[in-house]
Amino acid sequence: MRETLFGSLFLLILVVSLFSVNMNVLPITMAQPPIHDLAITSVTPSTNSVIAGELVNITVVVENQGTAAENFTVVARHDTVLIENKTVTNLAAGTNATLFFIWDTTDVKTEVDLTTDKEKSYTIEAEASIVPGETDTLDNKLASPSTVLVKTRYIAVIPQQTVDFTITSGMNYTVAIQTDYSGSDVWSWQFALSFNKILLEGIEVRNGDLIINATQNDNSARFIAGKFNNTLGELSLTAAYFQYASPPPSTTSGPGTLAYATFRVRRLGESNIALDEIGTKLLGYDAAQGGVYDVIDDITPTLNHIAGGYFRNTATPIVHDITVISVTPSSTSLTVGDITEVTVVIRNNGTVDEGFDVTLYYDYDSAFPSQNVIATETVPSLSVDSDQTLTFTWNTTNVKAGDHKLTAVVPDVSGELNLANNKLESVTITVTAKEVQPLPIVQIIIVVVVIVAAIAAIVLFRRRRKRQLTEEA
Repeated sequence: MRETLFGSLFLLILVVSLFSVNMNVLPITMAQPPIHDLAITSVTPSTNSVIAGELVNITVVVENQGTAAENFTVVARHDTVLIENKTVTNLAAGTNATLFFIWDTTDVKTEVDLTTDKEKSYTIEAEASIVPGETDTLDNKLASPSTVLVKTRYIAVIPQQTVDFTITSGMNYTVAIQTDYSGSDVWSWQFALSFNKILLEGIEVRNGDLIINATQNDNSARFIAGKFNNTLGELSLTAAYFQYASPPPSTTSGPGTLAYATFRVRRLGESNIALDEIGTKLLGYDAAQGGVYDVIDDITPTLNHIAGGYFRNTATPIVHDITVISVTPSSTSLTVGDITEVTVVIRNNGTVDEGFDVTLYYDYDSAFPSQNVIATETVPSLSVDSDQTLTFTWNTTNVKAGDHKLTAVVPDVSGELNLANNKLESVTITVTAKEVQPLPIVQIIIVVVVIVAAIAAIVLFRRRRKRQLTEEA
């Protein structure tokens, strides 16, 4: 009996020991619950300033920072107003999705037009929906770092932006100059513009529909077409108005098109089509305001309501980069009055042909760009990855003696960002004063002796003449 009890106890201890060993070798693992966490990481509008009616492209990046794939929606708003929403399906853990929204700013035109300054800033915001089980929800919403300013009461080049690589050399490109002003007191308008003469050639400007002879059956409407200067890349003042002396002039109602400008495309590239802000105006007539007054100009109703356009016919963005490679004088030791040649090498490191001026200075001071100018040379067109060698002539007649440096300067071309290499100094050039050669001492003595002898001869002659006259008397 005692042996049976002892055996049973031993067997129980053995089973418990084996079970303990087995628990150490094969631990029990518990499944971890999934983490749900979405975050909007960036909200980027395509521009920070538009005229009412333009489209704004908004890029939103949302990241799945959890451990499970997620389905959700993302909403884009301007302030609290819905722009658009998009659905994302099965976004894997640790990955992100880039979403594109389009805001048609026509929906705020009336609201903006009621403001005093005819402009209003809007905050762009994106928000991801909260998925089941998500606890960190603060990062589900994010606003753009900068606002979008929407303007009304403008004069603008329409379209504001054209990026179309199908518009190639020899084809025409036309823009309209328009105003959104809806008043009924429009009497006159005027504008002038500039463009990239390398890329575009102005060929025609014609009247729009705002001021025409048919308006109110009034034949006093006049249109003055400006002239294109394709050497400078300018369209001169273009205008339309209703004639009057007395009684008061006729008026018409906006909005409408002031004029159309047509260009011929010369090559690939980009161009701003810039309205001259000082020369661009919409004039109204209102007896209560004293007659003719500015409806829109460079300061009315507020700044920057005169908007130019942009044209590009390359598939990829353009890089403008003109670099001064070297400034090499033919001599570094000169005398005041010497004339020497200076060789300047310019390189086009950009992606399009460029036209520009190069000015050579001595002792250049950027605060006084009109001083110490040696000469300016024009490069009509420099091809991509090409160099241009220019030769300048420096006349040192009016240069003070001392050490001088020459500087070649290229004004930044439109759209150029890297401006540090647009100027370059030469090595130091020493200009010495002219030496005045003294007369040899022997020559000086001879001259003095000759002068003294001449004076003595004259004196002696006068004395003899006087004595002779006395004796004769």
